[in-house]
Parts: sequence; structure tokens; C-alpha cells
Amino acid sequence: MRRAARTIVIAWGLLVTCEVSAARSQALPRTNLGLPAVSAIGLYGGVARLERSSTGAEIGGFLDLGWLRGRSVRLQGDVGLVRASLTEFVELEDSTYTGHYLDLSVDVSAVWLASPDGAASPYVLAGVGVHALSSTFGTLFLDRRYNTNRFGSHVGAGLRLRTGGSGPIQPALFIEARRVISDEVQRTVLRAGLLSLFGDLGRK
Repeated sequence: MRRAARTIVIAWGLLVTCEVSAARSQALPRTNLGLPAVSAIGLYGGVARLERSSTGAEIGGFLDLGWLRGRSVRLQGDVGLVRASLTEFVELEDSTYTGHYLDLSVDVSAVWLASPDGAASPYVLAGVGVHALSSTFGTLFLDRRYNTNRFGSHVGAGLRLRTGGSGPIQPALFIEARRVISDEVQRTVLRAGLLSLFGDLGRK
């Protein structure tokens, strides 16, 4: 009888523990991703220093897609366009070419926010992306290099600053330095932009 009673008590205790854990996990999910979890949208512009001493300008936007293992670790989707200028001597043709090429990139990043609810939040990020290149230099040597698709990766760090307001949508500014690693278009980028925070990021 004592063994049976002890077994019932232990089983009941385990059941209660499981129910409490399940309730907590439902209240605070470890992962919250997808369209209902979107919590920020931003636009940015920037300057880039690329391989072969080429320089460029960048515009783009990003979307916060929710969190991974807690609100501080976010998943972010990013679309950007770089227009870079290049002057290069092509030895095979004994000619110097000057022109522009484009890099349209689609990236996914994991972003760690030091203070998701703070007025100022430093952050770091890392991710991967795809680069679609195009050019019209008029020489096969250069156009073959800059008319292709390439995979890449990136790391970066920045700072978000809320600019006031306590409503459901809060404006903010950000600055960011990013290093992009990809064949032929490796670069360092300095960005600045505007974003709107809402959802779980909009609550202070």
C-alpha cells in the first residue's frame, strides 16, 4: 500500500510539473517566427568599399521576423542594392575600362539585441545571403565576372536608438557597420536608416 501510495504521489507530482511547464512554454514560447511575429520594418542607405578599390552606394530595407530562443535573438530578412563604380586595366585587351556594376542581395541574419526594450540597444549580427550581379562594361573579361549569382556571408554590429513615443508603433534610428564576404564583391559597408518598431519590440 505504501509503495502504491508513493507511486501515485510521484506520478501526480510529475503530472503537475509537466502541466506547469507546458503552461509556461505556452505563455512564453521559446521561438516566435512568421508573419504574426513581425516586429520591425526599416529602410537604410549606406556607402561601401569593395574589392579592387571600387566604391559604391547602397539602399535597401529589412524586416524583423520574430525571435529565436528569447526576444533578444531576432531573425531578420534583408534586401539591398549596391551600385559600385570600377576602373580596371584589362591586360589581355591592353585597355582600361571604367563603369558600374550592380549587386542585388537577399540576406537572412540572426541579430542579438543587448536591450530589446531599451532606449538605446547595441547589437551584433551574422548571416548568409545570395548576390545577383549585373554589369555592362562592354568587355567579356569583366562582364563575365559581374554577371553571375554568388553566395556570401556577413557579420556586423550597430546601435538602435528609439526616438520617442509610447504608442503601438515607435520610430527609431540605427547605424551599422557590416562586413560582407563573397567572391568578387567582398566589402565593408556603413549604413544608417530609419525603422518602425511594433509588436513585441514596440512595447517599452
